Amino acid sequence: MNFLFYYLHNRKVFYVNEVFKVFKHCYRGCPQGSVIAPTLWNLYINSILFNNNGEFYVQAFADDLALIIEGHTARELEKNTNLALSKISIDLESLKLSLSIHKCQAVVYRSISSQRLSKRNSTILNRKPTFKINNISIKITDSLKILGIYIDQKLSWTAHINSLHDKVLTLTSNFNRIIKSDWSVDKNLIKTWYLTTIEKSLLYGASVWGGALTKIQADRLHSIQRVFLIKFTRGYRTTSTNVLNVLSGIPPLHITAEAEYKKFQIWVRHSNRFNNITDSVPLDRNINIKNIPSNIKYISPPEQLSNPDYEVYTDGSRMDEGVGLAVCTFKNNQNSDNFLFKLNIYNSVFQAELAAIQHAANWAASNNYKINIFTDSLSSIMALKSAHSRSQFVNTTKQILSTARDLVGLSWVKAHVGIPGNEWANQHAKLAISVREELEIPAPRSYLNRKIKSYILHNWLTYWNNYNSASGIRVREFIGTVSPRFLIKNKILIYFLSGHGPFPYYLNRFKKLDSPLCVCGLVGDADHYTFECSLTKEYHILKPADAHKRAWFLNLINNKQAIGKMSESFRISLDLCNTLTSSRDF
Repeated sequence: MNFLFYYLHNRKVFYVNEVFKVFKHCYRGCPQGSVIAPTLWNLYINSILFNNNGEFYVQAFADDLALIIEGHTARELEKNTNLALSKISIDLESLKLSLSIHKCQAVVYRSISSQRLSKRNSTILNRKPTFKINNISIKITDSLKILGIYIDQKLSWTAHINSLHDKVLTLTSNFNRIIKSDWSVDKNLIKTWYLTTIEKSLLYGASVWGGALTKIQADRLHSIQRVFLIKFTRGYRTTSTNVLNVLSGIPPLHITAEAEYKKFQIWVRHSNRFNNITDSVPLDRNINIKNIPSNIKYISPPEQLSNPDYEVYTDGSRMDEGVGLAVCTFKNNQNSDNFLFKLNIYNSVFQAELAAIQHAANWAASNNYKINIFTDSLSSIMALKSAHSRSQFVNTTKQILSTARDLVGLSWVKAHVGIPGNEWANQHAKLAISVREELEIPAPRSYLNRKIKSYILHNWLTYWNNYNSASGIRVREFIGTVSPRFLIKNKILIYFLSGHGPFPYYLNRFKKLDSPLCVCGLVGDADHYTFECSLTKEYHILKPADAHKRAWFLNLINNKQAIGKMSESFRISLDLCNTLTSSRDF
């Protein structure tokens, strides 16, 4: 408490500029910018949270308060809300805190049963109630932004999804500055930037709002994603968003949002509704850090015990056939016993290493042996010593080690440097894959991540195959499937595949030219200038047979000479289109 006293005592606020420096003593307000400040603030306003007595519910996040109040009628709701606001206001004043009433907002929701009884089946009340603080009315809105998410009065998430358009414009403005200053920036780097920054920002909260998207909302998300895709691929702005998704290797945003929702339901909510995604495989779980006993949270087994009964080498291994682990015991440098177990194909090597340590500790505790365990898995030791490990499987291993703390030493040895015991354990871990004795361990989170990626890929492929526009059909002739690893880096190939480029056929389709024909009399599309037109004869490349288009295009992607020829052909077609367009305008 003396620390807190001196932390808050004799505080000063300074103002410094190039000319002078002034300060003023500060006697109120919570210090900001320090590690302890959030804790002090929570302690200070804790009494406000004790108002949760059934009449209303209060939730605090930093200096924002959210109140949930109910009423069976509009009049009752108005009465209950005003009483709650009055009580909160008085309690805050007792703490010498004041509400920013002009920032306060309210949203009114009708229950589903109330909507059914309503003649209009509406979510909106006939008369908006009046909510006041100190006789000043609070604005009642159709939606409210809480922790970065808009919650509308119909709980449809439409307001939040619509708000993402402005967000993507802001995020891509940084992208514009990078591209305009340096067109040579690697597209793989920009794609990674989108997936790790822009997409994550757009999908904030998708674990809540991504589960029941309407077609209109899905289309809206797709159009929001289009803003980035057009800038990224540098294709014509009429190019289909579905085509841009495939050519950039970026899945449609609404499919990713739905996957985020289902991943949250499976991993956090432990829902069984989506067992089809995980093939009903039992999963490891994360434990709330508050529910882990301190003696389990913090363990630090000694590296070695003196006068051990056995030295035990453990190892885990993965091969194409599966995952195995070995626990090999040695007494007086002689191998005395080997315990081999086969894990399921979905288990990881990290789990195998931990399971081997777990089995060795159990073996020592069951027989009251003193042992020293040697493992070449540094990640396993780090996970066991970390106080932040939330994995149920990791914490089970920590509990076993804690129980056998006087019997087990645990240390790391370097792999593949000729240590006999470690090499022996490594050989037997590989041998364990072929044994019949299986050990059941829940699948790690990485397994769920792989399944979610497969789910996204499957839904994306279905969505793409149902897209039957002319550009979609054309792209499928050259690209057999969708893949997140695929990326067309050259805009010339975008023009060729989509058919949206400097071609008379394309310009005629969008009413920019009166005729789709080239000056040579044939249809002036991408294939015409690439393979047939007499104007581009010097730059023609060999036209593939229909059965070989996909193999031909895979070779074309890495053929700089062929792409250069195609670029020259399209330059000629661009000059021709400019001439035809200007003469039409004249």
